[in-house]
Amino acid sequence: MANVGDKVPSATLRMMGPEGPKTMTTEELFAPGKKVVAFALPGAFTPT
Repeated sequence: MANVGDKVPSATLRMMGPEGPKTMTTEELFAPGKKVVAFALPGAFTPT
């Protein structure tokens, strides 16, 4: 379980923008000064 203040692992992500796919790192996405809300759905894509 993640807690407030936990670090997000470094990763490279792909994000679709107006000009097509764009590469973005987690450091850019979760840059200091930004507020981020993370949520998850247990079993979202599984037959439960």
